[in-house]
Amino acid sequence: MPLVLLTGAKGQVGLELNQVLLEQGFKVLACSHSDLDITNEQEISSLFESSKIDLVINSAAYTAVDKAEDEKELCYAVNALGPKLLARECIKYDIPLIHISTDYVYDNNTQKEHTENDEVATHCEYGRTKLFGERFILESGCKYVILRSSWIFGRYGKNFVKAMRNLAKTRDSLKVVADELGNPTSARALAEDIGMIANLIFKTDFDDFGIYNYCCTPAINRNDFAKIIIDRAAKLGLVDHRVDVLMTTQKEFGAKAQRPNDSRMSCDKFEKTFNVKMRDWSYYLDETLSAE
Repeated sequence: MPLVLLTGAKGQVGLELNQVLLEQGFKVLACSHSDLDITNEQEISSLFESSKIDLVINSAAYTAVDKAEDEKELCYAVNALGPKLLARECIKYDIPLIHISTDYVYDNNTQKEHTENDEVATHCEYGRTKLFGERFILESGCKYVILRSSWIFGRYGKNFVKAMRNLAKTRDSLKVVADELGNPTSARALAEDIGMIANLIFKTDFDDFGIYNYCCTPAINRNDFAKIIIDRAAKLGLVDHRVDVLMTTQKEFGAKAQRPNDSRMSCDKFEKTFNVKMRDWSYYLDETLSAE
């Protein structure tokens, strides 16, 4: 079976991906940061030289959006330089690359579902570095599938769903921004569909490389999303008192990084290319809320 190099293997998507790929029969070289520093050119070069890698899936990322405003060099190294080095090796050895990007590249003041042909723009370091990562992959000339995903949550690691659950356990009210509109996305759904693409690459005459939007449905604002999360947590017995979710704005909340006000994405291209229907994020709430 093909050997897949999986970076970011201890992240919330990476852990799901490792499980999916192993279940599908792939051999997986699962690397966390402690196993492989994707920002180290010598480490990357040596690994590719010594291992017969057939596919690279890059789920490694610097995702601390506010902290990135102060740690610009580190954020750039992981989100931009890392993909650049991986892509360089992929073109050298003719290896396909699947890379996870972000909806934050759509901070262009457009109030609609964004398509892959829309103008990209971003106003935070996280989005800027992820956009550089995309561009470096494109410039490399390697075979790539870039998936722009959004508001990822899942059973493993930290995410918005777990944060709302944990805060609700000890508070009677929460302030959550109402001027961020986007698509929550299940890490497990994303991993399963990446596994589907990996199989297509090896089992078909695959020629559908490119950039795709990938998210679950429907779109929702952060405030309404938080209300649904807390209501569901209460029904699961995880929150035992009333919690009011109050509306605020990004400006009032005072976060260091500026997020897109509307980063909704159309996944028509993904659905038509891979003959799938995007999944409903609510299906994955219970498993996330019940996880540590």
